[in-house]
Amino acid sequence: MRILSIILVGLLLSNCTNSYVKNKKTITSPNDLMKFTNVWCEKQKQIDNIIKMCGQGWSKDLNISESKAIIDAKLKIADITQHSIIKSEKVIKKENSKGITQSYELNADNTLNEATIIGYKIVSKKVMKEKNGWRTMVLLEYKLS
Repeated sequence: MRILSIILVGLLLSNCTNSYVKNKKTITSPNDLMKFTNVWCEKQKQIDNIIKMCGQGWSKDLNISESKAIIDAKLKIADITQHSIIKSEKVIKKENSKGITQSYELNADNTLNEATIIGYKIVSKKVMKEKNGWRTMVLLEYKLS
């Protein structure tokens, strides 16, 4: 009996997160947004040659909100697939009457030049009311060639 009740409680708790995402209609606080984003973006698991990425956007205009969400997700995909890192290091040693002083400097820039993301698919989309505007969440799927 005890095992059956543990299994039942576990099933009820696992369904709470799914129903939270499905039933959510408005964002009322920053904590609410953070919780929803964490649950929503948990779907973004990368499989062998498929990248799933979530993006979000907010605007007073619904179409702009959706465009921002798609651009956000595409930018994250482009950062994974087409970025380059430019790194420079400097080690400076100076000798004076008291001994040797050494300094170290590392600069790294992540660059993304003319990225093209073609062939993505919107897996799911959720639109919610937030204050006096719209919050759109999208989940994109991109197949690597």
